[in-house]
Amino acid sequence: MGRPPKGTRPVTDPSLTDDFWRDLTGQSEPAQRDQFLWLSIHLVRELGLNQFKITTVAKMLGYSVAMVNHHFGSRDGLIAECAERVHQNYSLELIDATEAAERNPRARLEAYIRARVVCGRQLGGWTQVLNYPYHSFESPAIAISRSGDSFENSFFRNLTYITQLVLDLQQGTVSDTRPDRHAFATEIMKRNPVAIFHAANIGTATAGAVMWMSGRMDVLTQPQEIVDLANAALEWQVGHLVDSIPVP
Repeated sequence: MGRPPKGTRPVTDPSLTDDFWRDLTGQSEPAQRDQFLWLSIHLVRELGLNQFKITTVAKMLGYSVAMVNHHFGSRDGLIAECAERVHQNYSLELIDATEAAERNPRARLEAYIRARVVCGRQLGGWTQVLNYPYHSFESPAIAISRSGDSFENSFFRNLTYITQLVLDLQQGTVSDTRPDRHAFATEIMKRNPVAIFHAANIGTATAGAVMWMSGRMDVLTQPQEIVDLANAALEWQVGHLVDSIPVP
């Protein structure tokens, strides 16, 4: 059966305390569907996608796997929705980091690049899913049908945002608005296609750094000299990527 007998509460894993849920979701007693969603987000971050099992999620919450299918259709449906939620939060963190920086174009671009690595590393096992979405599902068609165009839209939204930061650096300005994706891409490809190439380079370079720093050996848990080396490498990469952009 998918759920415990009527009138009884599921027997959950003792680690799922009110404090656990509050830290994870902001609520001490999230709704059942949110419990499946956020516990899965937590487990993928900690274990990685290859070791993540929906049977573990169901068992910890006191249900059978049928409840996962009831709420999300399949394992891939669950992962797709989790990935969408994780990426939404990640994108907001990048914007917040950019807006919190000193109000000049170089500082904002540096803050964004740095945040892509620092915030990305905190994603743990989600790094694989967000960087290689179509290779992370048993059935990409199921994942795409559940998430709609969210993966593609997220990719182009971030590319547009990075490109605008590149343009701001070149023009010595700070933009307060985020342009329409299609109109922006068409206009930039006419006027300054190299700006998009720089944005794509920033995206791929930082994705590689995140994959390295989020691997099975977390460099930031190593001896201090390794941590210092990793931090120095990050700062070098930030400066190198910004300096590679020609400024009139």
